[in-house]
Amino acid sequence: MRRSSFRRALVPLASLAVSVSVAAGSVSSPTLASAATAWAPAAAGITTHQYAGTTDLVANPDRGMYHYTETHYRSDGSGYTPLDVSQMQRWRTDEGVTLVYRVFYLEAFTTRDRLDATYLQKVRTDLTRARAAGMRLVVRFAYSDSTSADAPPLRVLGHIQQLAPVLNASADIISVLQAGFIGRWGEWYYSDSFTSDHDQPWRLSDADWAARGSVLQALLNSTSPDIKVQVRYPAIAQRLLAGSPTAARSRVGIHDDCFLASDDDYGTFASVSDRAWLAEQTRASPMGGETCGVNVPRSQWPSASTDLSTYHWSFLNADYHSGVLASWGAEGRADAARRLGYRLRLDTLALRDTVKPGAATALTLTLTNEGYAAPLRRRPVHLILASPAGTRTVTLPLDVRTLAPGQRTDVTVKVTAPSVEGRYALYLVLPDASTRLSADPAYAVRLANADTWNGSTGWNDLHQTLVVSGDSG
Repeated sequence: MRRSSFRRALVPLASLAVSVSVAAGSVSSPTLASAATAWAPAAAGITTHQYAGTTDLVANPDRGMYHYTETHYRSDGSGYTPLDVSQMQRWRTDEGVTLVYRVFYLEAFTTRDRLDATYLQKVRTDLTRARAAGMRLVVRFAYSDSTSADAPPLRVLGHIQQLAPVLNASADIISVLQAGFIGRWGEWYYSDSFTSDHDQPWRLSDADWAARGSVLQALLNSTSPDIKVQVRYPAIAQRLLAGSPTAARSRVGIHDDCFLASDDDYGTFASVSDRAWLAEQTRASPMGGETCGVNVPRSQWPSASTDLSTYHWSFLNADYHSGVLASWGAEGRADAARRLGYRLRLDTLALRDTVKPGAATALTLTLTNEGYAAPLRRRPVHLILASPAGTRTVTLPLDVRTLAPGQRTDVTVKVTAPSVEGRYALYLVLPDASTRLSADPAYAVRLANADTWNGSTGWNDLHQTLVVSGDSG
């Protein structure tokens, strides 16, 4: 770092039986559909509804441009600036920003083993404020932004153990936890307590690798599995996670904090093999960071666009480096903001629009991920049937994390129709998996379609009605 409403309950319908088959196809270059919504006949008795895409920025959780914030806690207790709920709400409303980067500097604790209760409460309050604003956080802890002073390994491990319960209590609003703690800015570089080669930070002694590995393992072992973790360099993850279980390896991604600044992003890539590894690793782990310096032509939009896609970027600093971001032009910046992370567009819905009560019927939805990355967080997918008699829910066994960028996916849902006659409006709902957030529209996924989103409910209106009638053919 170089800078200083109306709700409708989702009630399961016991009489609905559902099975799902999923077929995926590659889309070489996803585009934003702009055709007007239309109806077209398909197989006998089946109607296909085609949906228009949108070029609008879609404010979805865990992705996009973020705003940077930092706070300090010095030996005299000064320096702490709490998160501002009103500011975060303005970012969300005015800019479609859903992520805030939060660096907690621990100056007071470089020489102290215990984090005091006052400080831990301040961290809790910040997490609560992010929740109130409908935000998620990218979190890092570090000891200094101006020197290489940091805490020795055993003290760092103790601090992690004290912070873990606070973080775990708010795991549902922490998008990513960066390894931090080591070196200036927490970038595992320029460290007094952990030896390093400042020109080539991945060249370390076995003892220092072991010390750094203990920090990464402490973070993975003490925090919730739902919290993704990032390290600064591919070499760190490859060295320290070699032989680890798949779940641990897939949980760890990379933050590139000098994106495009040189041919190797100021040491981010130690070798060509690092690039191949990162392209594969980030299919299922978080990739994000910031630009840090103009480097023509590499830092310009053609190169940026290629790398954002190749390495499956989910988030990027909107505040730094201004010169690099400006060089992308308004169109490049808008494209990046739209496509960072996932961007799920509904293409078609095919169904028999009139069925007998209790009859078996099928619906097929086609989704395309126009983003750079797959969704990283698990979440349920609900098909909602709403009628004057009440709201019913069918949960689809679709793992959104399998919706890879550039991929078109067909989901066929076989449903036993309700036994009560009526007209059932259809909605697709992707709420947060957390019970504390599942009813909050700010944490639901909005489809990249025109005229489907209801921001009060967090539901995507499919503009289709399933008619259940004994008179159907």
